[in-house]
Amino acid sequence: MANIFTNTKVNNEILRMSNGLTSVFIETFCLAGADLAKKQFEKDLMIWFGQRDWVILGMGVEGFDISEIIWNTREFEQQKTFILKVIDSVYTKRNWQYLSYEPNTSFLFEKLNMFKNMIHSFTSENIGNNDWEEGLFEFDGEIMKYDQCEKHKIYKHYQGCVICNNEI
Repeated sequence: MANIFTNTKVNNEILRMSNGLTSVFIETFCLAGADLAKKQFEKDLMIWFGQRDWVILGMGVEGFDISEIIWNTREFEQQKTFILKVIDSVYTKRNWQYLSYEPNTSFLFEKLNMFKNMIHSFTSENIGNNDWEEGLFEFDGEIMKYDQCEKHKIYKHYQGCVICNNEI
């Protein structure tokens, strides 16, 4: 089974990744952005990406359309700049020392290039009625919003750490 990433508001481009490569993609993205995220919307983006966890969504359905990212019109350009900065940090292997494996960079970077192009081509006009509203994350008190994993240093989602969940 594979995961599909699309940018339907812009074009018909489809980015396909295996379950394993999707996990690596999300894990390295979350690692690269964890210590870059300083503003609330940046931390929220990192939580959102961490929620692309197969433990929550099920294998083969972690993919998404670029318009589903938690964009908002007020901070769109800053959000886009932040996501592109995180992508560039994946290329430098930022925080990979927290992984228990060495990702295959040829596969990962090829898909990352495609994803970067999708982000570049997305504009604020593509948000439409999907403008993100704060407070839509669900946390139960056991894990609090903006809690970070002690082992991997990434932002947890309501089911924990996406990397710890993959190590089970």
